[in-house]
Amino acid sequence: MPNAARLRILITRLDDDSGERWQDYADRVRAAGGDPFPFDVAEYRTGDVFPPHDGLVLTGGADIDPARYGEPPHERLGALVPARDDAEIALARTALAIGRPLLAICRGMQVMNVASGGSLHQHLDEREPHRSRRGADGVSIDSGWHGVEVTSGTLLSRITKAVRLRVNSRHHQAVTRARLAPGLVASGLTSEGGFEVVEAIEAPHHRFALGVQWHPERAEMAATPALAAGSGALFEAFLGACAASTATPDSAFLYFGYGSSMDADRMRQTAPRARLIGPACLPDHVLAFSIESKHTWHGGVADILPAPGDEVWGALWLVPAEESHALDEHEGLFREPPAYRRMIVEVTTPSGDRVRCRSYQVAAPDLRTPPPSKAFKDTLLRGARTIGLPPHYVARLAAIEDNGRT
Repeated sequence: MPNAARLRILITRLDDDSGERWQDYADRVRAAGGDPFPFDVAEYRTGDVFPPHDGLVLTGGADIDPARYGEPPHERLGALVPARDDAEIALARTALAIGRPLLAICRGMQVMNVASGGSLHQHLDEREPHRSRRGADGVSIDSGWHGVEVTSGTLLSRITKAVRLRVNSRHHQAVTRARLAPGLVASGLTSEGGFEVVEAIEAPHHRFALGVQWHPERAEMAATPALAAGSGALFEAFLGACAASTATPDSAFLYFGYGSSMDADRMRQTAPRARLIGPACLPDHVLAFSIESKHTWHGGVADILPAPGDEVWGALWLVPAEESHALDEHEGLFREPPAYRRMIVEVTTPSGDRVRCRSYQVAAPDLRTPPPSKAFKDTLLRGARTIGLPPHYVARLAAIEDNGRT
């Protein structure tokens, strides 16, 4: 893979985690062309700055504290490592927010789900086929094995080119459909053992954010050619995404702004050299106010949520690449937790052209958010009228209830 040897891949590590071999993850990353670097999660303290990296691998290991998703512990809950939960949830949220490639394995997949607002089934009562077991020698720990049905049209499907995989299994906690985080999709499922378990998850608007419940790094998968689609192919695709994301960026990118960034004065406070292309429409979404700005706008601020048949109009901007970081910062991607996350959307211009561009969506939407302030609503209306949004949409904005604050 061209230039992949220079890619710095951060792999989380906990030295005293029994049953996990950090070197297995490092070997798979190195075999795919990357340069693995350990991140000792036990030493993390909230607010620490993470080392520079081009891609992130979240590894397997201990149970996640159910308090992270607001539930009491199951009686079979294993040992907890709070510092690890802190570190990996923060790493996952940052990667998802800024579009950094993420490969999350076993516990890592569960972290990805919890970090995105999901929860976990805390204990699988039946050992087969998911949980590991003592080997015939009485010392080693053997994996369970089962099939995974791959969801068509997903990243996992494109990588593996398979409809069914055979994978190893070493877990007693699980993601289920009911516990899947908003914004993630289940790309692999199994019902073996009489209980449906989500075996792979992904973020569809992200360049590469894939979680798998199995262990593609272990030699029992990696050294078996028949299992390569669920092992080496994942690491190769991950490194390919890392290489693509670190390639020399274009001089500018397209950005769809639907909130205060429709207003040229507000937009240029963040990206002074941005150039307005014109109005654009995002289909099958609705404008919402699902996060509160207590200090700047004193009320709810804009978000976009899926809504088949509806539409959101906004401004299409051409933004210089060097102003990308400032835009991310303005949208709160580097806060803990992030306020918004990046997404790629396809908008339609008044001439009928379809354009893929960057936008932002609230990372953890709360529909109980209070209404926007009059000042924020007035900014929306000023921007909408200036860029020439359709009268029916301007009327919708004018009808939004506000809290009266100016």
